[in-house]
Amino acid sequence: MVIKSEWEINQLIRAGLYSDPDAVLRSALNALFVLHPEQKLQMIIAAYRVGDISLGKAAELLGISSEEMKDQFRQAGVPVHLGPQSVEELKKEITAFESTDTDHL
Repeated sequence: MVIKSEWEINQLIRAGLYSDPDAVLRSALNALFVLHPEQKLQMIIAAYRVGDISLGKAAELLGISSEEMKDQFRQAGVPVHLGPQSVEELKKEITAFESTDTDHL
């Protein structure tokens, strides 16, 4: 049984509106974030809290300065980490940076 969303994605591709499912998803996420920018902020805050992204990457993803990002974190009650606290954290930041594909966000 084909799920309704799969059918819709396939129809958008067949209609020539998108090249592949990833393009549909990227477009849908972009539209979501335009309509609900707070959801993008919450996603980025959650990623920062668990160490998936750095302060600089968070700011880059939102298109704001690092200082503005710090303010956003403070307003959300999120502690601001200025640099890795250990070699392991540094390695994790490097890995996260290398694997982040901002074209899809």
